Amino acid sequence: MNNFYVLIHLTKHLNNQLRDSRFLFGYSPHRDVLELYLDITGNNIIRIVFSSNPAETSLFLDKHRPRKKSNVTTFFESTENDIIDSVHLSDNDRYIYLMLKSGKKILFRLFGNNPNVYLIHEQIIKESFKNRWNSEGNPEPEPRPASKASELPGEHLSARQKITKLFPKFPRHLIDGVIDHYQLEKKRSGEVLDIVSPLVDEMINNPEFRVLGDGNLCLISEHLLPLPTAKSFDNVNDAVRHVYYNTSRERRLSAKLKTIKPKLEQAIRKAESAVTDLEKADKGLQRAKMYEQFGHILMAHAHEHLSPEAQKISLPNFYSNNDPIEIPIKQGLTIAENAENYYSKSAKAIRNVEVSKKRLQTTKQNLRELKELLQSLNNIDKIFEFDDWLEAHKESLERLGILSGSARSESLPYRQLKVDGFQVWIGKNARSNDRLTSDAHKEDVWLHARGVSGSHVVIRMGNKKEMPPSHVIFKAASIAAWNSKARGSSLVPVIVTKRKYISKQKGAPPGAVTVQREQVVMAEPQKKVT
Repeated sequence: MNNFYVLIHLTKHLNNQLRDSRFLFGYSPHRDVLELYLDITGNNIIRIVFSSNPAETSLFLDKHRPRKKSNVTTFFESTENDIIDSVHLSDNDRYIYLMLKSGKKILFRLFGNNPNVYLIHEQIIKESFKNRWNSEGNPEPEPRPASKASELPGEHLSARQKITKLFPKFPRHLIDGVIDHYQLEKKRSGEVLDIVSPLVDEMINNPEFRVLGDGNLCLISEHLLPLPTAKSFDNVNDAVRHVYYNTSRERRLSAKLKTIKPKLEQAIRKAESAVTDLEKADKGLQRAKMYEQFGHILMAHAHEHLSPEAQKISLPNFYSNNDPIEIPIKQGLTIAENAENYYSKSAKAIRNVEVSKKRLQTTKQNLRELKELLQSLNNIDKIFEFDDWLEAHKESLERLGILSGSARSESLPYRQLKVDGFQVWIGKNARSNDRLTSDAHKEDVWLHARGVSGSHVVIRMGNKKEMPPSHVIFKAASIAAWNSKARGSSLVPVIVTKRKYISKQKGAPPGAVTVQREQVVMAEPQKKVT
């Protein structure tokens, strides 16, 4: 979706659609996704959707959709009502620029393991979608320089290597298909050049926008590259949007399945093992019978004297022609007491068998239910089907131990609590502090005990620019004081500031930040606040 040839045509499409449009706002509806809202012509609102997930990096236009109202982070507020002057692509790199009439520009970096979006003014990054603490204030990223023309690649190279040497931007997912169709493994470098050049020319000058059966996007017509077409589109934006939403749905469905399927499979293995063990429970009846016989034999000789040091006794076994049998005994007990001990062991063995038989029935029933759940889960191929399935089977999944009532979603790496209606986050350790501060919105209130190590604490403000009530600040400050090295003090100075005044220097250790503006309150350390 983000190869250079696709971006050539996408940039043209964006420029035609967005020129002279007015920037409204940008926000992140969920992780790794940024949406920019623009007014094209008087209340005709459209969205730019950007995905920074490396597995599905993408950029496209989509129709207007009402924004979420809570638990979202906003971006690029300083560009509100700015006008887009043009959209262009760097000559040799996957950088797309929205040029604004104010002189600012929004840069989409669509490659690598860390795709990102930057707001740039006077060649300095003023705001960043991802990794803000490592990006903001740095110079504008520079695209790679044009590669120099080179001689034909050596004949010792593979066909794949020859293509990438001749055409560094050629879409990697199409190379194997090109090699197979044109039998390039046996071709010399000059022949590879002659065959692949028309394919590149078509991608640039006469593209077709088709999605292949494997879900990838291809700009080469089927008569030049006969890979099966799943769907064709009139423009590149519609093709990219289709591929993204299909890929995104598959990834999100896969992520949801992984929260349940491995646990079901593990529970099935455990149940199968338990059934195997419980089916051996009848051997307990043999032990019970043997213990009872030992008791009877011992009781028949209860009047006899037993040496206190004896560990076993040999007696006639009247269950087997009075042949002698050695019976282990406990030292310090009489023969009658040892007999009673064996009667108790026999009764216990019988009870264990009865319990095991009941457990066997229950375990077999659970195993059947687990297998039915797994089979029905394997038939799901849409997210809404998974959600419906989870809701329908929630009670069974909790009863079978697949879901716990308190852990139905991934837990955050920091603690959360409510303080007078405000959500408060508390870091658990240095790395947790980093994640907490990174996840916080710029208008959230950030607190930390001054001059000592401790937890980062954040009061969530729901995008509101004002400060919370003072009693909420003091309660959160008390929590920050308690979760610091100064908790033994009667009063602790605590930094209070907005998250936007916190930055992290490149290379700084986990948990270390720089505070650009602060107020200090004195707080009494308290583990819990009321």
